[in-house]
Amino acid sequence: MYRTSGSRPTCRKPNLQPDLLTPSFDYNVVDGLGRAWQRGHPPRMDGLLFRAGAIGPLIEVACLGSAEKLREIRQNRWLNDGSHELLLDAFLAKRRQWRAGDHRQGVATGAALEDAETVRSFKMDAHMAAKNAGFGSQAGYLVAALGEIIGNAIDHSQFPTSAVALFSSGRGEFEFVVADQGIGVLESLTQNPELSSLSDYGEALEAMTEAGVSRFARSTGHGNGFRPIFEKLADMTGELRFRSGDYALTLDGRFGDKIARQIVQKPKMQGFLAAVTCRVQPHLLR
Repeated sequence: MYRTSGSRPTCRKPNLQPDLLTPSFDYNVVDGLGRAWQRGHPPRMDGLLFRAGAIGPLIEVACLGSAEKLREIRQNRWLNDGSHELLLDAFLAKRRQWRAGDHRQGVATGAALEDAETVRSFKMDAHMAAKNAGFGSQAGYLVAALGEIIGNAIDHSQFPTSAVALFSSGRGEFEFVVADQGIGVLESLTQNPELSSLSDYGEALEAMTEAGVSRFARSTGHGNGFRPIFEKLADMTGELRFRSGDYALTLDGRFGDKIARQIVQKPKMQGFLAAVTCRVQPHLLR
């Protein structure tokens, strides 16, 4: 694990012809947009067209600059076809619950996530998507982790109606995102007197992954679930990104047995976001 300052990404035209390479709408692009908005300058994209392969960066844009910023990106045609259009429509419309006709994607928002029956239905849809993606028995673990993080947003954000949960699947891949516009991880954890010395969001995100850590004292028995969840997800060839305030914590289990862990300063956002992508080992796909 190490701390480092985030580098300033730039959006440049690729050397290849546009029809041969469409740049990815990834977290480097999101960081650049966040910095531009926080400086009060409209971002200059120089006519680039992006393709969003993952939903995490799209939802992080909404957390950084509001859902209207994400709507503007779509209206300005910065995103190529195949960039989760139906999922974004459901998210921007604040649909209580939505799933794609092929069951590969789903959204639940706001008060729906406080309703146990709706969450159960949403998790069933997610479980079907993960199974169809090839995760087999691991699909249950993915959905349990999704439910745990949804519960965290409802129980600790102090703004549960702002919460949103999404999933998207493809062959050998499953992604889910949970976000809220609540108090954020630093204010939440420092309500615990044992953690009152936490000084920034980076420290709070790091503390969040330790066993027994929550906004409640250790003696209450809270906070025991996140660390094993994170480690298991990373072991599933996973990429995990957690955002709150002006920091991001990433855990990357794609390269060998050791999980790469990084904490990096980022443009400031409200609330908390968890974006998780896991992959099936290629030899396990039929």
